Amino acid sequence: MPERVSVRVPATSANLGCAFDCAALALSLYLDLRVTPRADPDIKVTYRGVNPDRIPADESNLIASSIQKLLRRWGRERGFDLEIDNRIPVGVGLGSSAAAIVGSVAACHWLADRPLYDDELVSLATELEGHPDNVAAAWHGGFTVAIQEGEHVHAYSSPVPDLLHLVLVIPAYAVATEKARSVLPAQYSRADVVHNLQRAAALSAQLFSGKVDLHPGFFDDRLHQPYRGPLMPGLSEVLALKHPNLLGVCLSGAGPSILAFARSAPADVGEEICRILRENGVESHFSVLAPDNRGAKGWSVPA
Repeated sequence: MPERVSVRVPATSANLGCAFDCAALALSLYLDLRVTPRADPDIKVTYRGVNPDRIPADESNLIASSIQKLLRRWGRERGFDLEIDNRIPVGVGLGSSAAAIVGSVAACHWLADRPLYDDELVSLATELEGHPDNVAAAWHGGFTVAIQEGEHVHAYSSPVPDLLHLVLVIPAYAVATEKARSVLPAQYSRADVVHNLQRAAALSAQLFSGKVDLHPGFFDDRLHQPYRGPLMPGLSEVLALKHPNLLGVCLSGAGPSILAFARSAPADVGEEICRILRENGVESHFSVLAPDNRGAKGWSVPA
């Protein structure tokens, strides 16, 4: 057993408009964990980072409870000190819970001295978290497509060229994933499903080919964004934005964060989206990020 385990997990943006519940992109925004085994059964949690009012610093913490659960399942239960440094905002569609679960599962494999296999880790994290797209991208990095067969998840990932500028816009409010899911219809028309399949296939083909020749039509969605729009003032106007540097724009996960793809001058795109949201009564801020192509498996090491 290592004396200490360090795990870094990227934020993820799922759905990407057309690829609802199928794909996600890892972003250069991180959750860092440091886990130190103890000789006694006590668990100590310290937290630094965003949204401290939403993150418990005790055994009820999602990361701490997930580590406990897995170590107990594997017959390796023990105490530990957990240090969390988190830069992924909670409840805004950036895969914060997926990052927490992936970090927990990775740390547990090293703490329990178990071999760590990609498919096993992603499948186990999906069992605990429930969203294979976010989980797979958080582990593999890059642009990742995931499919689930029963309890098993198959994930396929491709690095994203650094030439692609990612503009993340975060409104000053949160939307619970459960609420964003509740507004979706139980059934869709064949035309709407085919519409999304065509675009998800084209987007995947482009990114797996290593190209960044994207255009806004790739991100046009009929399965979730139109239904979530009423929950998020200004979203419809942002999705209709035309800008010379804009390659595409979509809701990030279940929202309300927005992810835009820019060919150049990404700050201009971010400022324009924030202006539209402000005109709709929503304050927001933007960051220009790079894709994260390493994923947690490339960042994390026993120490």
